[in-house]
Amino acid sequence: MLLPMSVSIRIAIVLVLLPLALAGENPEQLPPEQFGLQHLTEYLGLMPGDISFRRDYTEPDSFRFEIVADLMTHPLGMINYCTGLRDAHVKGQPEILAGVLFTDMATEYQSERLGPYHPDITEIQGRYNLYYTNLSLNRLLTRAAVYIDVVFPRSSEMMLAWLSSVQRKFLTNEFRELIVMRQEEESLSMQGLDSLEKLEEKYTEEFAAFGTMIDMDPVVAAGIDCLRELLLEVKALQGMVRSGQMTVADLLKEAGYLPDDFDAETYLGKQSGWKVGGPGDDYYRGDYRFILDFGGDDVYDLTYDPSNPHGVVIIDFGGDDHYRAESDFTCGSGCLSVGLLLDFSGNDRYDARSFGLGSGYFGLGILYDGGGDDRYNGDTHVQGAGSFGMGLLIDEGGRDIYDAALHAQGFGFVEGVGVIYDTDGSDSYYAGGKYKDQLRYEDHYLSLSQGFGYGLRPWMSGGVGAIVDLGGNDNYCADIFAQGCSYWWSLGIIYDSSGNDSYHCYQYGQGTATHMSLGIIVDDFGNDVYYGKGLMQGCGHDYSCGLILDRHGDDTYTAYDLSQAAGSANGAGVLIDNEGDDRYLIRNAKNSQGYGNPRRDFGSIGLFIDLGGTDQYAGNGRDNFYWKTDSKWGGGMDIELQPSDSMKAGD
Repeated sequence: MLLPMSVSIRIAIVLVLLPLALAGENPEQLPPEQFGLQHLTEYLGLMPGDISFRRDYTEPDSFRFEIVADLMTHPLGMINYCTGLRDAHVKGQPEILAGVLFTDMATEYQSERLGPYHPDITEIQGRYNLYYTNLSLNRLLTRAAVYIDVVFPRSSEMMLAWLSSVQRKFLTNEFRELIVMRQEEESLSMQGLDSLEKLEEKYTEEFAAFGTMIDMDPVVAAGIDCLRELLLEVKALQGMVRSGQMTVADLLKEAGYLPDDFDAETYLGKQSGWKVGGPGDDYYRGDYRFILDFGGDDVYDLTYDPSNPHGVVIIDFGGDDHYRAESDFTCGSGCLSVGLLLDFSGNDRYDARSFGLGSGYFGLGILYDGGGDDRYNGDTHVQGAGSFGMGLLIDEGGRDIYDAALHAQGFGFVEGVGVIYDTDGSDSYYAGGKYKDQLRYEDHYLSLSQGFGYGLRPWMSGGVGAIVDLGGNDNYCADIFAQGCSYWWSLGIIYDSSGNDSYHCYQYGQGTATHMSLGIIVDDFGNDVYYGKGLMQGCGHDYSCGLILDRHGDDTYTAYDLSQAAGSANGAGVLIDNEGDDRYLIRNAKNSQGYGNPRRDFGSIGLFIDLGGTDQYAGNGRDNFYWKTDSKWGGGMDIELQPSDSMKAGD
């Protein structure tokens, strides 16, 4: 990664008092942020469409998502994209959001998208005898068996059909090293770090030579189809129990007669790696393919062997459960296959290692939690993380805690989409604190999380990472690279719909994009606090666009430098605050609050927009003023577009 470039250009601030009446404009016809963009760019001699980056600024690669390439040509379209992402989920139907995200996983030059493997009639029927007597239960088990035994492995074979055995092993060995870090690396000398970097570059170049032959579409599509079908059967069983039509004991009634030579492997639900548990407190340990549990406070000690990939489906109807990883690639992890963990209620705890809790690693991993005050702990590539696949964590209520170290909490790597979607509750997100940022600091840590898109410059474009949180007073805490941030042809998003939220990040965060990428935070309602050091709060560096949009509330923004609408090295930084009595605090006014440095002859863009409220400034801005900075192209405006907070949350 390139270090942030210091800026030594002196800026002479010119504050120009203009009338508040905007003659000739009709702001009611436009959303406030769109009106503000049009008005400020006109004042600076620009147009909103001038924020655009050509696709051929760098040599295109075959890993680039079409949605990222398209938004790079009109970065302000990120706002509408975020709105669509917010509206993509329907409560109790996680397959809908997964399907929308799958659509966005098309690569730039992909001519067609393969579906999952379709089994023939002989592969569906006749594999197992029936052990349980209930028709609905057997239908659920049969559907699961077809996917786990046939569709998933055949779809995985379609994904890897063109790879040799050596190349397949590369995926779970060398390629994995491009994602994980180790604390012992802190003790390496500069020579040792240089050798490690060269080794990782070698792995990257090796993978880039054959990675285009991988097509994860069949596996991801198979997982979404499976999720859709199983949820229909699960809801039917839940309806029977809730209505009193049938008890769990009735559902689990066994066949009246079993032969003397009973072989569990031939009976549906009793085959190896399968367990069906009742409403009591159960304990599961090992490498499972399927678990169905009807309730109770259960404990899961789970393992997975990536050298023997297979599908995993875990369905838990309720209880305060504890999921514990005894290896990587567990607890809603799809490694070279599909992993589904569906927990419908209870105050649950999820303790993963790496590659879990909604992790898609050359596959699809979904963790769906239907409600409760839950805790999610993990290390690397967890909590909505995707690399050549989709990782999705959906939590539908409760006060939740998300704690991870690296590449987590809405992380999209190469050809990956990673999303956390939390519908309600005051939640806490923490990412970092384990792996030091050795190139820059001795006392700060890499996060690369919380709505972070990441590519490998210059070989492979990145993916899409997002957090969507619809309610509650939430806390987001990270260190280096986080919170609607991105690196190299990728997209990072945080969309927080309501609540008094706190965003704390040290550097590269809060609507910041670096090196041909896009980053955005949208916060609709609440009195929010944004704090960071540098390259924060609407900053675009090196042909990138970073944007922060806060629509309502009395907000406080604090940063040191190159922040609050700062464009650097031909980037564009945008800060828009629609309403509320806000405070903007900056230490270095020379390169913040509407600044674009004049790099590479044609400059950068910084747009600072406040459209209402009585505001306070330390820096370039001033309440009820327009200003330009001595840069190309930078400036800001503070006006009264409409009465403060006339719209309330929930309207």
